Amino acid sequence: MKIPTALNRVPVVLIVAMLAACGGGDGASTAPATAAGTNLTGTLIGTIGAAAVLQNNGGDDLNATVTQSIGGTAKYDKTAFTFATKLADAAQYLVSVKTPPTDQTCKVFAGASGTMPAAANSLWVGCELNYDQLSRSTNDSVFGSYSQSSKPMLGGSAVAVGTTTTAYGEGRYAVFLSSIAGMAGSNSGNFVQVFWRDRYAGITLLVSATAAGVEGNGSSSAPVISADGQMVAFESAATNLVTGDNNATNDIFVWSALNPGAGVTRVSVGANGAEANGGSHNPSVSGDGKVVAFESTATNLVASPVLTGTATTYIYRRDLVSGANKLISVNAAGQGQSGNLPALSEDGKRLVFETFSSLLASDTNNLWDIYLYDDTSGLLTRVSLTSTGAERDQGTESSSRIVAPAISGNGRYVAYSTTATNVVPGDTNTFQDVFVVDTQPASGTVMPVVRASVGTAGAQGDGNSPVGQGERLSLSYDGQWVAFTSSATNLGTSAMTGTNAFMHNISTGETRPLTVSSSFGPSGPVSMSRTGAYVAFWAGTVLDPRFNASGLFARYTGVTNAFSWVAN
Repeated sequence: MKIPTALNRVPVVLIVAMLAACGGGDGASTAPATAAGTNLTGTLIGTIGAAAVLQNNGGDDLNATVTQSIGGTAKYDKTAFTFATKLADAAQYLVSVKTPPTDQTCKVFAGASGTMPAAANSLWVGCELNYDQLSRSTNDSVFGSYSQSSKPMLGGSAVAVGTTTTAYGEGRYAVFLSSIAGMAGSNSGNFVQVFWRDRYAGITLLVSATAAGVEGNGSSSAPVISADGQMVAFESAATNLVTGDNNATNDIFVWSALNPGAGVTRVSVGANGAEANGGSHNPSVSGDGKVVAFESTATNLVASPVLTGTATTYIYRRDLVSGANKLISVNAAGQGQSGNLPALSEDGKRLVFETFSSLLASDTNNLWDIYLYDDTSGLLTRVSLTSTGAERDQGTESSSRIVAPAISGNGRYVAYSTTATNVVPGDTNTFQDVFVVDTQPASGTVMPVVRASVGTAGAQGDGNSPVGQGERLSLSYDGQWVAFTSSATNLGTSAMTGTNAFMHNISTGETRPLTVSSSFGPSGPVSMSRTGAYVAFWAGTVLDPRFNASGLFARYTGVTNAFSWVAN
């Protein structure tokens, strides 16, 4: 399979030319000053066709529209604009967006104010879609509906991917599941498949396929994407993705966008590529795609035998560079114990997972718990404690409930949900709540805990957060933002009904509604990009007005700049 031009790797000497080709012209330049003054020029960047009304110094209205540059194929571009009124030297200017395009957010993200004559290529205005339909084909003719798509995840680092790509920032890439025929190439729709989408280039690729492009002959699930957006890990029941797959159970595979024609690699294997003697599920991948963690019932993935008679799944961490596996869910005696739903930090050195087993002597509550593993120290720490370091109570949930923890990219913060009533003081709502734990306290040994499923004023939610039992939450790289679904009606600025998506800042206390639904609203899990600029979720309503389709959506939050807002 040949990747479209926008994603090809090129020599360093061609970077400038490629960026210009992907983004249109070189931007506006400042004309020589004359006695009559100089026109203020700038560049508008965003989706093709985005039309905004700009102002300078509260007037001099200017209609600016993003047009596609000659030969361009991407969904985003940039176009130069010039204000009509000339300004004398030393005059002040202040540019603002008077009217953004419908259903978009616009911002002057560089050079909004200054003194004339303005420096060349210094003024930049960006516009971004509030909602972008992710589950669609490259030609926008096939859409994955709410019932046919699931598990969206966003990738994209805050800096360029490598040194020889056109990569824009976080939120450019996404991965999702769909069973709709024709989503990418000739996939039949007979099985659920994994797809990767580049929002900038507007392409959707089939991930769960052979090197020859043949779709998997079984359903795939649980896709995850690296922070740089280039590596995808997933589980699959398909037996034709790699040669020699004879274990008749689910395996973990990885795929690289840098070499999509190479197909996938099976990584749930033992020494010398030995097949796992049990099923493997729910992978997590590090930010650079070099480490994968997963759960498995296999007992032959490490050299030492797994010594337990009670575990059903174990947590493994695999270094894809060295090919070494490590059993993570062990007790003090080194015996393998049960574990579920691992999640890796961005550097792959810290890992959280859930277990009903008591891995430490201090674990005496006979309830499920969240553990943190540090690969540098080799230590396990239990993090699902109360804000005073005590055991939490059971709440209204099963003692052996399966809960999906999240970890921040920097490895410091862990988020999970529970109906326990004593994690923080004042928890009297009897609903499932979202909690964020600081695993590296500034002082003392007790790990601070914040309840995040509250309104900006601190009111506790009057519904379950998240909506799904033990549903995976999502944290920003620095752990300050956490995203989740909720059936609570009192977390927004006004009364809400149905299910909605929210993000909460644990430092400022702000709770930001991301949807306002009255019926078939967002469904989790919610995926958040690196700094919280985007979240993704699936919904049964039409959120992207360009397409009459439900499905998977990327939501621009406005927390930081949109991925395409790059002044170059």
